[in-house]
Amino acid sequence: MMKVVYNKGVYVIWIGLFLFLSGCSDDLPVELREYQEQLPEEISYNFHIKPILSDRCFACHGPDEARRESGLRLDDPVSSFAAMQDHPALVAIKPGSPSQSELYARIMSDDPEEIMPPPSSKLQLTELEKALLYRWISEGAEYENHWSFQALHDVEVPKQPFEEWGNNAIDDFIGQKLQEKGLNPSPEAERNILFRRLSFDLTGLPPSWKDSRSFVANDDPNAYGKLVDSLLADNSYGERMAADWLDVARYADSDGYLDDKHRSLSPYRDWVIKAFNENMPYDQFVTWQLAGDLLPDATQEQILATAFNRLHKKNSEAGIVFEEYRVEYVADRTHT
Repeated sequence: MMKVVYNKGVYVIWIGLFLFLSGCSDDLPVELREYQEQLPEEISYNFHIKPILSDRCFACHGPDEARRESGLRLDDPVSSFAAMQDHPALVAIKPGSPSQSELYARIMSDDPEEIMPPPSSKLQLTELEKALLYRWISEGAEYENHWSFQALHDVEVPKQPFEEWGNNAIDDFIGQKLQEKGLNPSPEAERNILFRRLSFDLTGLPPSWKDSRSFVANDDPNAYGKLVDSLLADNSYGERMAADWLDVARYADSDGYLDDKHRSLSPYRDWVIKAFNENMPYDQFVTWQLAGDLLPDATQEQILATAFNRLHKKNSEAGIVFEEYRVEYVADRTHT
């Protein structure tokens, strides 16, 4: 019988190579492996990673230079991939190698002096979040610009799994996500309920009994689309939309301080309602309110829109320091 002789040195090398290759695979470490099935197929920095870092890390390692610790910015790939100021032999994130990334070592540590986020922050990462960070780093730690700065590209519309359900491509995406979540689409609402929901959404008002009955009895296949058009053409649509904007713009018919004197700004309110009912483009809607009086040959309507800048509270009490409140008003406009 042939005697097998093991070379201990070769054996150790093979074991080391196996462990190294295992570490380079997409499999999670043993302590996180149970979360493998919960990870998305594609990990997005903006959708999956940035919310974690922003909530747990950016307070000390984000854009605020005054609060930044160790000179490390995790919102900036240049800083994240560079040698750390306090430990030049280390990098916070080494793309493709979680085991050589200090960020991963810190989030997995049990040492209260080393673990991140630190116990004093009262913040913790879930095991699933740790798994997401591990997979993101192992896949190359790709950062993304804010979605509004990314070029648009064609997206393949998925084949949604529910037969005889859905009316358009948006429903196909919804159907796909419902299937991923193990859910089924709800049946279509009864026509009177559908009308009521639509009316509240677009006008803030319930439909009349007569109009509701008429819609229920209408067998025109385009009845719903015509109903939407009629509600959008109703003056109440502008009032419904204006209500939210006027809240943001801090609209009121009084000064808002102790004596709270009456002031009438209803012409501005009516202009906002009119702008929504006429479907004014948003850039124009905002520009007129911020600087309508500065536009070339400004119209009376454009000047009226700038009342937005004077909707702050106004103090006319005796004994106030006028400079103090002038600054207060400017700060209010800036915040708004």
